Amino acid sequence: MVSTGALYEEAVRAMSTYRSMAARMQNARAKTQGRLDGRMILLSERIGEMLGQLTDMERSALSCWRDGIMPNTYRVDHDAIKAKPYVSIRRVERSFDTHETYEDVIEEVNASQLALGSAHWQRLRQIVKRTNG
Repeated sequence: MVSTGALYEEAVRAMSTYRSMAARMQNARAKTQGRLDGRMILLSERIGEMLGQLTDMERSALSCWRDGIMPNTYRVDHDAIKAKPYVSIRRVERSFDTHETYEDVIEEVNASQLALGSAHWQRLRQIVKRTNG
């Protein structure tokens, strides 16, 4: 969990806009591509400035950026943004408890089984057993 500020959210919105423009560029006419290219260059510069103002923790919570040519400068990773059109710009890493066992999961399911019908949970158990081997 990383605490973020308003500038972080603004950077995420700007990077999302950049990604939308990059996706639109592929099917646009030549005149529109020229306009989009100019806007993307300006937006990229603005994103680079915002990335420079973010803390290291906030920057680490974002994907699709890279270090710039000069030290302590940053820029949009155009290739990564195009390669991941449906992946969040916010970096999401989940950690799972590796000590949790199958029995722990079944116990948790049994505890919550009261809310739903028994037939539903039996089917769910069969699916879980099949996927866990």
